[in-house]
Amino acid sequence: MLWVKSHSDEEVAKALQPQFPDADLDVLTTLVGRYKEQDTWRPNPVLTEEGLNHMMKIMEMAGQLDKRAPYEEIVNTEFAEKALDEVKLEE
Repeated sequence: MLWVKSHSDEEVAKALQPQFPDADLDVLTTLVGRYKEQDTWRPNPVLTEEGLNHMMKIMEMAGQLDKRAPYEEIVNTEFAEKALDEVKLEE
């Protein structure tokens, strides 16, 4: 996520393009820009309870979620927090 934040929309789109071979680079670049504007790709990888609730709300609106799961039971932030600690050590 730090790499995405520090690179241009087009650079990120070019890095993603092999995963989406049928997508036009201009379309991918536009989508990357939108995702950045929406703060979809956050440099902090820890999923907060607010973030999970937002995601579940979107899934409910799309008809993909019938029942919400409790944050404490499905989210483990240990790995994300460790990654953040390692990035801080490198700085």
